[in-house]
Amino acid sequence: MYYINGQYLKEAEAKISVLDLSILRGFSVFDYLRTYNGKPFHLHEHLLRLKYSAEHVGLTLPHPLQEIEQIILNVLKQSNLSEASIKILLTGGISPDQFIPIAPSLIVFAYPLTPYPSHYFTEGINVATTHLSRSLPTSKTTQYTSAIVAMQQGKTYSAKEVLYLNAQQELLEATTSNFFAIKNGILHTCDSDEVLIGITREVVLRLASPHFPVSTRALHYSEIPDIDEAFITASNKEVMPIIQIDSTPIKEGKVGPSTKKIMELFQNYTQNCSWPDLHIARYQTEPLQAATKPLQLAD
Repeated sequence: MYYINGQYLKEAEAKISVLDLSILRGFSVFDYLRTYNGKPFHLHEHLLRLKYSAEHVGLTLPHPLQEIEQIILNVLKQSNLSEASIKILLTGGISPDQFIPIAPSLIVFAYPLTPYPSHYFTEGINVATTHLSRSLPTSKTTQYTSAIVAMQQGKTYSAKEVLYLNAQQELLEATTSNFFAIKNGILHTCDSDEVLIGITREVVLRLASPHFPVSTRALHYSEIPDIDEAFITASNKEVMPIIQIDSTPIKEGKVGPSTKKIMELFQNYTQNCSWPDLHIARYQTEPLQAATKPLQLAD
């Protein structure tokens, strides 16, 4: 089921103009989330990130977040899926000069969740690196040209994901996920303005912080041989282990015990279905103290 600018439509009826700025200029933002037991995972946080992304590219949401949340729930109900992937897009809409947005378009749709192969999680995956970069990295835009090019180049290493390197050769994030590494018992993940702050990333940080010291220092490419374990996080990838970066195996090339522990913590959390607000500082109008508080599972 699709929602486009006030109408609920079937897939065959869901259309936008070729003059939409998302097509002409690649100008749009979006967010993606999935359900667990039919419930959208941290929906409010995803909507706050959508609002943040929109504001930072100069788009205005056509409805308050509460109304968009209800639209999403309506789409889910009408789609009648056991588990769903959900996308929310805000495009530039049709522009008289084919450049400056006047009336953005809101699109929401749900489709069946397609899990990754189980061996990605039990055996881990290879990833590659790229010096290509994302534009406006703190916002979730639909400009994925560099990611698509990088993923095609990554086939040399049989890569299932690609990590972005900045000019300083630091490991930032992946094309559609956040990057974590464990080195000398410390959990590392970059949180600079060169990365998108993922919702799953934030959940993992809260769950892992009582068990591991956390550093937000970006690791250098030269440190890859010294990494003990690594993984990526995303709504659809959850916690996915990495066993090789470019041609360098991560330790023995097997999923490590710390990664397995974090995977278990995350799985238990998702199945609990009682998820507290995260108050992610980047997406708050006024950052809250609760932003660094570890998550607790409900009894």
